[in-house]
Amino acid sequence: MKKPTKPLDGIRVLVGRARHQASALSTALRELGASILEIPFIEIQRPRTYKPLDEALAKLHQYHWVIFTSVNGVDAFWDRIDERGINRKELRHLKVVAIGPSTAKAIETQGKQVNVLPKEYVAESVVESLRGQVDGQRVLLARARVARDVIPIELAKL
Repeated sequence: MKKPTKPLDGIRVLVGRARHQASALSTALRELGASILEIPFIEIQRPRTYKPLDEALAKLHQYHWVIFTSVNGVDAFWDRIDERGINRKELRHLKVVAIGPSTAKAIETQGKQVNVLPKEYVAESVVESLRGQVDGQRVLLARARVARDVIPIELAKL
């Protein structure tokens, strides 16, 4: 029997990321010796309507915080900012929360500093990291339509 030469030799890994996001992970796993099967569990689509986002963007000056729960949310948010011709300087006053390091990197790529990055990369940790910071403030949550409601429900309690 052949002795493995790489840490993941002989291991088959299912990568369930959206097709346009799977390649980096798949490539890294292949370099470690894994055999990869890519089956996207989700498909990223544009919303049927931008009305809720457009209404929020029209009132950006009223918000204190914006929370991003995914790289896809960051991309969609800034794409819409650009499509609407909104000057990015209108976002200067906003404090920004990123759910995790990849989301933070995507935000920073757009030229915005991340103010809060929770210890754990889940909704509950986002809420905990904002405890004592958002009382009486308006928060814009940029997220998928099918996301869990932990953040809006728990932030409302704060």
